[in-house]
Amino acid sequence: MATIRKRGDFQWEVRVRRKGHPTQCKTFEIKADAERWARAVEKEMDGGSFISQKEAERTSLEDAFKRFIPEYIEKNLAHPKNEIVRAHGIMKYQFAKKSLVAIRGSDIAKLIQEREAQGRSPHTIARDIALISRLYEVARANWGMEGLVNPTKNVIKPKLPQGRTRRLMPGEEKRLLDASSKAFQRIVRLPWSLHAAR
Repeated sequence: MATIRKRGDFQWEVRVRRKGHPTQCKTFEIKADAERWARAVEKEMDGGSFISQKEAERTSLEDAFKRFIPEYIEKNLAHPKNEIVRAHGIMKYQFAKKSLVAIRGSDIAKLIQEREAQGRSPHTIARDIALISRLYEVARANWGMEGLVNPTKNVIKPKLPQGRTRRLMPGEEKRLLDASSKAFQRIVRLPWSLHAAR
């Protein structure tokens, strides 16, 4: 049975107790949100699909990055220094103080807007979002936070520019071959040979 009580002028605390489950407690600014959350938790408990979010609620994005850097970035990425710098940059934003559970798609969208306003390229912003996404997936898979929702999934990402196409101008092929080693000359000539064979 859920119990909801008012705490102060703008807070509603809800507790859900069910036999065989740890007591769940959460605070909301709006009573309707507290009631909605209580119903959802009770339904999950009754249906046997409930997964406690306590650890994710206690862990801020900043704290998660402090764990993610040594456990994942330093051990699994080919160029960890760049991603460590990226992680520390994300940790400076205010939303990084929020718990992993509290971060929403709107927080990620705001990060994208702020990064765009700073003049960051779409590729840089996409890498920021990808790093946050990877942290959430590691938390779900390895840290026992199976019920955690990844807030980056449904956010509209910056549109990446199309890659440049470049063709050799007259005389450039000869200069390129003259400046190349014998081995590299074969690589340069290969596409032309394939094209001529068609």
